[in-house]
Amino acid sequence: MPQITCPNCGMTINLENRKRIDFNLIADAAKKQPKTFTELLHITKLSRKTLSLRLKELCEKGTLVKDAGMYRLNGPSEYENNGKNLAKGFLRVSHDKRIGKGLMLIAFLLCSSASGYVLAAFIAPKETYQQPVITGNFTIALDVNNVKDLYAWQVIITFNSSELKVMKITLGGFVGDDFPFFLNATDVGGDTLFLGGSLCGDISGKNGSGRLATILFGYFADGYEEPRIASGEKWCFNNVLLNSHGFIIPLENSTTVTLATIENCEA
Repeated sequence: MPQITCPNCGMTINLENRKRIDFNLIADAAKKQPKTFTELLHITKLSRKTLSLRLKELCEKGTLVKDAGMYRLNGPSEYENNGKNLAKGFLRVSHDKRIGKGLMLIAFLLCSSASGYVLAAFIAPKETYQQPVITGNFTIALDVNNVKDLYAWQVIITFNSSELKVMKITLGGFVGDDFPFFLNATDVGGDTLFLGGSLCGDISGKNGSGRLATILFGYFADGYEEPRIASGEKWCFNNVLLNSHGFIIPLENSTTVTLATIENCEA
């Protein structure tokens, strides 16, 4: 069975584990009150096909009951403890002295099969509100420069959400290619964008310089403040680069990871 082993915590994620995590996300979402398919799609961030298959299996098992187009939990979830135990494994990674504080995003990036729900499970979503009209846009590039053996990374970008909105994020491909090896999250706290990427398997990291991601921002009015890479800790996360041995690559100066506006085209 295909599987991924985290190089830091040694945890193995295979297709069966992925299914259990998906089941737990669905059961947790339907635990408090019945949910429609569309609501579950939004909460779990699973694809329509995957969600449909998971719902069918849960209903066949008797874990969920479908009534008038709504899915409700039929008693306590058998998958809840599995999800909690898996989460405990991730938490142990953050206490490893080699890795230090602030690497939870990378831990999930390397080990998790859940999609955009990765960080939403820990930080409650904010209430939505009507935003002003976007009057223009610009694109910025997140680059890494002159690195050796870069295997995984996470970068936190801050911006003024009253002036800017993240419209589109595209992976750069230098380190990290498609889910789960490239992740992004904007619903983890105001004015904050989390980005992360990783290679996979027992291979060496990348050397040199390259693009980690591009971000298309929309602005509500001229005179906005430019997005920037966060300095210091932000929401318990730090900007971190890891080599293929799981050790931190020091960010000795501001030129190692850079953020710059590029030609105004979609990311």
